[in-house]
Amino acid sequence: MLDRRPELPLLADLSHFLVSREFAFPVNEENHALIRRILQNAHAFHGRVASSEQVQIEISFPHHRPWVDLFLEWWEYGFRNWRSRAADDAELVFICELGPKPYAITDRGGNDQTDRWAEALMLRQMVRELWAATA
Repeated sequence: MLDRRPELPLLADLSHFLVSREFAFPVNEENHALIRRILQNAHAFHGRVASSEQVQIEISFPHHRPWVDLFLEWWEYGFRNWRSRAADDAELVFICELGPKPYAITDRGGNDQTDRWAEALMLRQMVRELWAATA
């Protein structure tokens, strides 16, 4: 007889998945489909934005905006999908995970290139607006 354990909730950590597969930009349909599959089973989200080379990028840099927009698009899909499966009184966990050095990209002096706390607050605001828009 097999000992069946209940399934653990899936945490959608899209940034690590994107980097490990080295997604090119723009993202092709095959990779979008993989992300949607993750999101269709997600019960929580790690909130950080990646590029194809870095698991955590500075969201306030203008040249990173295409990646920010991509993640917002994915999270919107994930939020809508989660709402369609969740109980009315369920709560979704979204963790703004923008770590400081040594996790973040640093400059030549070993310092963060942006104010990570300010960026976390910026991300929180973007995600709250996105969450409200999916209600």
